[in-house]
Amino acid sequence: MRKEINQDRVRTWEAVGGACCFVAGIMAALLGSVLSASAWIVGGEVHAWIYAAGTALLIVAIPLILFAGFCLDWAERKKESVPDPKETQRGAATLAQIAISAMILGATLLTPAALHAQQTIFNVPTTDVLDRGKVYAELDVSFKPTDSATVSKFSSFVPRVVVGAGSHIEIGLNITGNIQPGPDSTTLVPNIKWKPYQGKDNGWAFVVGDNLFVPVRNRSYTAGNYVYAEMSKILNTGTRITFGGYNFTRNVVGTANRAGGQFGFEQSLNKKLTFAADWFTGKHAAGYFTPGLVFKVGPKVTGYAGYSIGNQNPSKGNHFFLIELGYNFN
Repeated sequence: MRKEINQDRVRTWEAVGGACCFVAGIMAALLGSVLSASAWIVGGEVHAWIYAAGTALLIVAIPLILFAGFCLDWAERKKESVPDPKETQRGAATLAQIAISAMILGATLLTPAALHAQQTIFNVPTTDVLDRGKVYAELDVSFKPTDSATVSKFSSFVPRVVVGAGSHIEIGLNITGNIQPGPDSTTLVPNIKWKPYQGKDNGWAFVVGDNLFVPVRNRSYTAGNYVYAEMSKILNTGTRITFGGYNFTRNVVGTANRAGGQFGFEQSLNKKLTFAADWFTGKHAAGYFTPGLVFKVGPKVTGYAGYSIGNQNPSKGNHFFLIELGYNFN
C-alpha cells in the first residue's frame, strides 16, 4: 500500500513539474521572440541587452519544453505496471541527465552554425516526412571546447521546428548563424520537403527539398538557397542508405556556388539505439562527415550525439562535437 502511494505521489510530481516546465517554456519562447524581434528593429548595437535577453530566453525555452515532455510522458505510464527497481533507477538517472543538459544549455548560451533541413540524420535530410498536423521541435548544439592551429573553441545552436502539411509535404523553420564567441549572423531559414514517391514493399523513397536563407543580422549577403534531391533504400537487415545531390547558391556555404553529393547511413542496433552517419561532399562550410548514435530517451524524445569531421583541414582542428535533442509534440 505504501509503495503504491509513493508511486502515485511521484506521478503527481512528474505531471505538475512537466506542466510547469511547459508553461514556463512557452512563456520564455514568446517573450524571447518579442525581445529578439525588437532588437532586430531598433538595433542590437544600441540595445545589446535586449538581444542578449531575447536569445537567452529562446535558448532556455527549448530544453524546458523538452524536459516537460519527458516528465509528462513518464507520468502517463499505466498505474497497473509495477516498475522494476532497476528500471526506476535507470529512468531517474536518465531524467537527471536531461535536467543537467537543459541547465547547461540555458546557462552557457550555446548557439549552432551547421546547416539543417527539416528532419535530418545529423546534417543530411532524411527521406522521412511528417504526417499532416504532426509537429517536431529540435535543438542542435555544436561545440569545440579547445583551441587548435586553425579553429578556435566555440559553441553554437540551431533551434528548429517542423510541421506536417499533408500530401507528403512538411515545412519548417531553422534559425542559424548564432555563434559564440564573435558577432552573430542570425539567419532565418524557412524550408520545405516533398516526398513524391514512397515504395510500399520495395524499400525505396524519393524526396526533394528547398531551404531559403534570409540573413537578418550582420548580413554579408541578401538571400541564399539550398536545393536538394535524394533517394533512400531500406535493406532487409533494417539498414537505410540515403544518397543524393545538392546545390548551394553563392555566399551560403562559400564565396561561390557549391554543388555536390549528400549521403547517409542508418543501422538500428536495438529498439532504442541506432548507429548513423552522414556526409556532405565538398570543401566548404557544410562539408563534414558526421558519425554518431541516435537514441530514444522516451516515447517522444530523441537524442543525437555525433562528431563532425571537416573535409578540409581535419588535422588542423576542423572537427567538433554535435549534440541534438528532438521532441515530437503529437
